[in-house]
Amino acid sequence: GDLGRSIVTAEDALELAASTTSSGTGIGKGGSDADKEKKFGEGVFGRSNASVNEAAAAKSRDGFVIDTVRPAKGKCGMQSRRGDTMQIRYEARVGDEFGPVYDSSEFRGTGQPYAYMLGNNDVIKGVDLGTYDMCPGEVRELTIPPELGYGERGSKLFRIGPNKKLWWRVQLVELNFIKEGENDNPRDELYEGLTKPP
Repeated sequence: GDLGRSIVTAEDALELAASTTSSGTGIGKGGSDADKEKKFGEGVFGRSNASVNEAAAAKSRDGFVIDTVRPAKGKCGMQSRRGDTMQIRYEARVGDEFGPVYDSSEFRGTGQPYAYMLGNNDVIKGVDLGTYDMCPGEVRELTIPPELGYGERGSKLFRIGPNKKLWWRVQLVELNFIKEGENDNPRDELYEGLTKPP
């Protein structure tokens, strides 16, 4: 199968973000599985036709920005992709990095990182798309336009009004229970014994 390659690259995520913004559908709540397949097109099963320059232009135009502020230390044998278990520490703000904090892994009171499955709509679309191809230990800052956040409805739970831009700082603590410094082997080598019959 696809154990050796990423299913969705950062460029694919940006392309999806651009198509989501312009059409109002895509991955996330509210679209059918058929819509999701159409939106991803080649991005899920192969390389996207969009060039890096086109992805950068879409990123700037739509306000969706992914900045890696600290790369992972050591090797990055395995990067995050759809279906992976992600454990993150995060801080979420309304507006930009100086806006009010509306949620944080520290607020949850457990002392543990927040866990979710990538690509499963467990988090808002901007965080889902912004955390593909990450390595354990990597830190990213995400500027998320309303279309990839809480949209026109806002969030009553977090007291966020309609059409608000969001800013997230995300640290990937563990990827499929692999921590920073333990990520020397590519995915196919790590799972070789699990995927081949004895």
